[in-house]
Parts: sequence; C-alpha cells; structure tokens
Amino acid sequence: MLNVRDIETVRAYRPFLVAHRGGVIAPDAPENSRPAIERAAVHGYAMVELDVMESRDGIPVLLHDGLYINCGVRARIADFTAADLTAIRYRASEEPILTLEQALDICAERGLGVMLDKLGNDAAPNGEMSEACLKRVADLLCKRNLSSATVSIIDSSWRRRHLADVALFPIPKGDVALALAGESLPVKDEFWFGWAAELDDRTIARLQALGTFLIVSINTFHYPKHAVDQLARADIERLLDAGVEGFQIDSVFESFFPPDAKRS
Repeated sequence: MLNVRDIETVRAYRPFLVAHRGGVIAPDAPENSRPAIERAAVHGYAMVELDVMESRDGIPVLLHDGLYINCGVRARIADFTAADLTAIRYRASEEPILTLEQALDICAERGLGVMLDKLGNDAAPNGEMSEACLKRVADLLCKRNLSSATVSIIDSSWRRRHLADVALFPIPKGDVALALAGESLPVKDEFWFGWAAELDDRTIARLQALGTFLIVSINTFHYPKHAVDQLARADIERLLDAGVEGFQIDSVFESFFPPDAKRS
C-alpha cells in the first residue's frame, strides 16, 4: 500500500493512479459502489477517491452527485439515516449506497489508498460535515491502518483540525505562488493537487525540488466534448515526461498510461 507520508516511497510508485469517483465505473459498477472500488484494485490502481457525505444520524456515507441523479430520490442525503441510505439502490443497478466503513473495509483488504473528497453535509448551512462525523471518519481510517495511505483534496481549517493525523492535505495555492517566487517553504512530504492546466514544467520542477509530490486531476469534464481524448492524452504524455508522481483519472483514460506504470 502506498505510504503518502514518505516522499521516497511515493516517487518509487511513480506514476501511480487514483480512481476518480469511487473506482472503475461501468454499467454494473456505479460510482462509489462496491464493484467499482473492487475493480479499481483489480485494475491496479494505487488509490481510490471516495466522496463522503454525512447522514442524518452522523454516519459517513458515499455519494457524489446527490440522491436524485444517482438514485431517483428527491431528498437530501442528510434527510436519511445511514440504514435508510444503504437500503437505497442506484438507478439501473442493484448496488446499494455504501457507508464509508464498508468502503474502507474493501480498501484495507485490497491494499488501496484513499483520496477523500466532499466531506460534507447537504443540510448544513455551510455544507460542512459535523465534528462528530469527522471524528468518525478519522477513527475509521485509524482502525483500518489507512492513516499513512490517505489524502484529502477538500481542504479547510475545520477539516484539518480533525483529520490532519489521518489524512495528508494539499499545499495551499498561496504557498505554491510563494514557492514559484523563490521562497524556501517547509513543504517536504506534502502534495500538490489540481488540474493539468495549472501545471507547467517550471512549477513541477520547483515543487519537486522542495520535496513535494504532485497528483494531477485528469477528468473528462476538464475538456471540451469534441476533443476529450486528444487533449487528455496530450496532458498525460506531457506530465509523464515531466515526472509527475500521481494521476487522479476517470477510468476511460487508463489506456493512455504505459502498461508498466507502477499502480499498486
């Protein structure tokens, strides 16, 4: 399992892949579902991105675009208990919504690292997950020995306060600007996360020289529909040549990576 807190280990995995939207999605594997996560492990991904939301009873569950798009239910996630939610099936599927606990069991068993996204509550005025729920997330990661294999791409002082011991957070954009201006920052063993369009060779070289690793997001919605494959392939080839360590990708881009890429 990838240890994201050790820069040498991370670079030994280069390039490693992170499965976007909860795994390798297919007609029989909805996003954030059990088969999608399991398929990510089979395909050799190093990590899987999990979209975590809070249920009415404060339990972390997996869902990205809400109940209506995924399940045809016109309600908020926070209107239901975890037991209610895990009884709901994805549309055109028999797969149920998973709790984070169920998902982390799969990750621990299959040797998958974790990328946390969302960490929210769709009934809270500020959209933030409650303190109690964040503590549950931290406890679940700790008990499954995933603390050294977890990053969070959703950043805030609130989330850092409760998850810094179990998840690595990205370098703030302001610090990236300071690094490019020549500042020597204490960012060794930390990571940068963002779109390919934000990275040029100078930014990559400067951050890596400071002991930082990079995870670049390559998702279909980053590109115009008429040229998704063309532009994504060009970005991937450019960033592989530049030595970027990690790629968070939609699984449709798997074939754009060399077959000998270290993924797990």
